[in-house]
Amino acid sequence: MKKIAFLVLHLGYGGTERAVVSEANLLSDFCDVEIFCLYQLLEKPAFELDPRVKVTYLAKGLKPNREGLHDAFRRKNPFKILEECTKSARILYLRRHLMKKAIKKCDADVIISSRYMYHQLLTKYAKKGTVCIAQEHNHHNGNEEYIQQQVDAVRDMDYFMPVSRELTEFYSGRVHPGVKCKYIPHHLDDFPKETSPLTEKNLIAVGRLSPEKGMDELVLVYQELAEKYPGWKLHIVGDGEEREALEAQIAELGLNDQIVMHGFKNKKEINALLMQSSIYVMTSHTESFGLVLIEAQALGVPCVAYDSAQGAREIIQSGVNGLLIPNRDRAEMVAALGRLIEDESYRKAIGRAGKESAYEYSAEQVRSKWLEFINTL
Repeated sequence: MKKIAFLVLHLGYGGTERAVVSEANLLSDFCDVEIFCLYQLLEKPAFELDPRVKVTYLAKGLKPNREGLHDAFRRKNPFKILEECTKSARILYLRRHLMKKAIKKCDADVIISSRYMYHQLLTKYAKKGTVCIAQEHNHHNGNEEYIQQQVDAVRDMDYFMPVSRELTEFYSGRVHPGVKCKYIPHHLDDFPKETSPLTEKNLIAVGRLSPEKGMDELVLVYQELAEKYPGWKLHIVGDGEEREALEAQIAELGLNDQIVMHGFKNKKEINALLMQSSIYVMTSHTESFGLVLIEAQALGVPCVAYDSAQGAREIIQSGVNGLLIPNRDRAEMVAALGRLIEDESYRKAIGRAGKESAYEYSAEQVRSKWLEFINTL
């Protein structure tokens, strides 16, 4: 049995962390898996981890001090600024030193770095014969400086695994000779047997409440729908830095009774809300993959997204298993949602096709891809 290790910054809430936990759980079916985690931000990982997966925390009690640093500068307290800057320097040193030490000692056959900051440490300090893999969970969004940083960071890797097929094809023409680009998709931990009846008058969106998710645009889209379809409600699931601003926007538009802000919910709670929903809406400006779209599709919920979300373009075949709206055209988005609201048979047809296509991302399908890949190493 091969041993595989992951290098991660933390196991808190986040798309990268969720992906690593899902992959570790999947690989534990046929590999010995360990996660080397720098920070222990929570008492236990935010996402459910298979008991077969070992977690080694490298810096127990150590946490980022970003908030303390910002607060010190905001208060203009020179003593506190000096204290927090000293602490920050120590954290940055330990963040590198402790991971370097772990890599040197690691006896895994394969080590997967989930963070850009650890890519070069891995290839520099891994034991001879270790297969080194770098993963990329973000989209470059056309930023040439960022692209070059990634290419340089993985120049000595054996494999580079971007999060989507589109990114894999993009980087395959840019990475240094000898680095193989490999795509294995994210997956659903459990493929649901049940399907939403699509009869409830609920729209839903799930995601971090941050600027790139475009939730403020979603509120404006819903405002236009609410005037024409007063019985329909919008459910927003997630938390983040934009929550206060979104709540103020919703109140200003007089939509408090029609938009429900649920905050953070676990997977079971999100599935329950999806089962009570008839349409999933994504208004992200950018999206590297879009696993939540697949989760909605797997429950038969038709998905509509702006095509600025690159990951959505990979998942949705517009007019077949979902709808893609070009150029962030709000009027077209409203019209597409209106058609789904008005035409139940159309809504259900899109939902059925989505459920069929989502099976490609089932654990069963993706496990076979990982097994085949691991056996070639």
